Amino acid sequence: MNSANTQPSETIRETHGICPECMRCVPAKVVEADGQIELVKNCPTHSESRVRLSEHPDYYRDLDRFYFSVMRRSHTQRDYIVRLTERCNMECPICLAGANEDVLADFSVEEVKRLTSRFRKRKLDLMGCEPTVMKSLPEILRVIRASGNVSALHSNGIALADMDYLRELDEAGLDEVHLQFDGFDDDSYQTIRGVPQVEVKKQALANLAELGIPVDLVVTILADVNEKEILPVLEFGLRQSNVREIFFLGCRMLGRAVGKFESEQLLPDQVIDMLDRATEGRIGREDVRRFQKLYFALLSAFGVRKCLYIQHYLIQRRRNGGYTTIADVLDLERLEPVLERFRQRREAGRRSAVPLFFIECLPYLLHPKMLPLLSEYAALIFMMIFGFNLRHVRRRTVLLGYITACDPLIYDTSVSENCGKGEISRDLGIQESGALANVLREHRWRNAP
Repeated sequence: MNSANTQPSETIRETHGICPECMRCVPAKVVEADGQIELVKNCPTHSESRVRLSEHPDYYRDLDRFYFSVMRRSHTQRDYIVRLTERCNMECPICLAGANEDVLADFSVEEVKRLTSRFRKRKLDLMGCEPTVMKSLPEILRVIRASGNVSALHSNGIALADMDYLRELDEAGLDEVHLQFDGFDDDSYQTIRGVPQVEVKKQALANLAELGIPVDLVVTILADVNEKEILPVLEFGLRQSNVREIFFLGCRMLGRAVGKFESEQLLPDQVIDMLDRATEGRIGREDVRRFQKLYFALLSAFGVRKCLYIQHYLIQRRRNGGYTTIADVLDLERLEPVLERFRQRREAGRRSAVPLFFIECLPYLLHPKMLPLLSEYAALIFMMIFGFNLRHVRRRTVLLGYITACDPLIYDTSVSENCGKGEISRDLGIQESGALANVLREHRWRNAP
């Protein structure tokens, strides 16, 4: 992705990034050049390197300016990835976590007890590589429930296809499941995961639905591999009342993906275009841009951390199997001037920014089209204040996400300061930024003897 460029460029902001050669933190700039946004890094040893961030300069500029105006400081971390184990029951070719390569001990129940005594009302994303390989997982879930924290299991779903085992996890206190789900095509799974997986995914999903466990479908999209699965996954998720989120994840250069999938890697910006095309504009880029500004404004108002590069959108299930978008019921275009006034007040440090923002939003929220869905959206705002637990998302609501994991190529220190997830791991301890943890671990792996 690095390329020489001698054309004049305009600097959007200055930051620091990671040199792709020596993996050191170096001065960097986000620039617009040749009709795209690039991160330009200048290493004193290895000179200049560039990586593309967006092919839509106006879109990127607008959100970048809005984000850094309203997210004026680094907020308290509320969500931590816990790398419980480095083991996995699969060997995915694209494994960003480097499963089965680190010889590190699993977290013990006692260690989790000590951890939860330190944190309260936090979301603990149980990852790591595959937590279901741990016999102690049910007991760990009981510890988390007793501590008042939220347990979010990230899994490939193999163990969840066993109903007895899933029921044990549910009874132990499992709050939500983030299921690795790359579509309905076994040829795509063969490329991405190394084995066919459609049937095991279907069984896991059927079990989760039967028990009513809230699910986030995490769909890793590779260019020219499983792009066609975007619409089928969206339509499937809408039919499953326990699916509360669908996140489309672009592959990045971490773990085993390094050196294998450079041409297939995607940024959220590109996945937004894919969903726009797949839905024939119903979930369109302009609406995503405006909604994202509203989302950033709410996060700022409630002091919640979130990454610039994670984009969101909201849709509502209809009883006939279709969906209503947030733009269908909320006039995002007319709301945008309200958001811009909030940005200006926040940038100026005015204490009245937040109360004026909510006052100015009221006429739009109380519009007749919005009233039937007001409780749905109020639930989401409530969770911004008290913690995001998918069990509290209303059944009609589906939150869409366009996400990526920060790798050394796109790592940006300014963005990392408000990374929406911290990380707790055996090798790096407690990190307030999961993006920084990714880079530190990748540096260790690449420099291992």
